[in-house]
Amino acid sequence: MNIKYLIAAASVALLQACGGDSAPLFKTLSGNAPLVIAHRGASGLFPEHTLEAYKAAIDQGADFVEPDLVMTKDGVMIARHEPMLDATTDVAIKFPTRKTTKNMDGEQITAFFASDFTLAEIKTLRAIQPNGARSKAYDG
Repeated sequence: MNIKYLIAAASVALLQACGGDSAPLFKTLSGNAPLVIAHRGASGLFPEHTLEAYKAAIDQGADFVEPDLVMTKDGVMIARHEPMLDATTDVAIKFPTRKTTKNMDGEQITAFFASDFTLAEIKTLRAIQPNGARSKAYDG
């Protein structure tokens, strides 16, 4: 009969070790779930700052989508990580003679700048994935 009490006591001790922990679920300062902010959308899957990247980030549960904005020649704000269009669009194919040189943070940069194009011109460009390690399947 003592063995039954010993087994019962051991079972209770083991069950207590499995639960009842008062540690927070998340390792944040408040113990609450962290906010997920999708900078440039789900740019690991789709070209950054595209509707597909924003939609994928939302579908994956992002709390917020945080775009970067730059201004076009005609004063329209567009979602771009940087003012240069070279690495993330097909601008060099569509407007090969439109490169300019601008002072950026004290350095002379020659590139295709969003501020040299109207919104109508920007809308003719196709997005491309600039990271060579990522899929090009969604370019264009």
